[in-house]
Amino acid sequence: MLKPNPFSILQAAALLLSIICWSSNVLAHSWLDCANMVGFNCKGFPLGYPSRANPDINTLYTYLIEHRRPTAPVCQPGRQTAFNKSSINAQFPPARVAPGESLHLTWQANGHLNETSPTKVEIHWAGKPGRLLRTRSELGPKTLLATMGFASAKNCDNPAHPNTWCHGQFKIPAGTKAGAFQVIWWWKFDQNPVGEEYSTCFEVIVQNKKTDAKRMVA
Repeated sequence: MLKPNPFSILQAAALLLSIICWSSNVLAHSWLDCANMVGFNCKGFPLGYPSRANPDINTLYTYLIEHRRPTAPVCQPGRQTAFNKSSINAQFPPARVAPGESLHLTWQANGHLNETSPTKVEIHWAGKPGRLLRTRSELGPKTLLATMGFASAKNCDNPAHPNTWCHGQFKIPAGTKAGAFQVIWWWKFDQNPVGEEYSTCFEVIVQNKKTDAKRMVA
């Protein structure tokens, strides 16, 4: 009778563990697709958005923050830099709203629908035009603008479909000054004990309705 090789067993176990971890990392991903859906049209996109038509969007646009590092950049370096003209594409312009108006966000569930304990998405901003949040350590109660569920039957179109579209809304506070604001979509997936979070950064142009009306008349 052949005796099992302990080294082969260990190697097989290590391989299985690596496959499980790799599968988890592949499946546990998402990003914001639209920063303001109006009817059936997106009227504002994240920074550096490559579009769903790009076959490499998963590689290009998934931004994972591991280990809850305080110094980790909140935006994907080189792709989601706010207030950088090179990050703004005329085909995918930023959202434009007035103070007190709401933005309708959309993203895909990517197989992470959870009815019992849905993960959370946080919306953060500095609250002042032209000001950047740069690292994870800057996120907190003072920068938190809204919290919403990531994926459940309550906020997704078709719970039976793993890649169903999901929705969230938040409001720009009344009295907000006009200008360009950095906003951060922060998904706290955190199924990994050491920390697993994903972010997408986008700009919101806040416009004063009265000022815009005067410009139109002029």
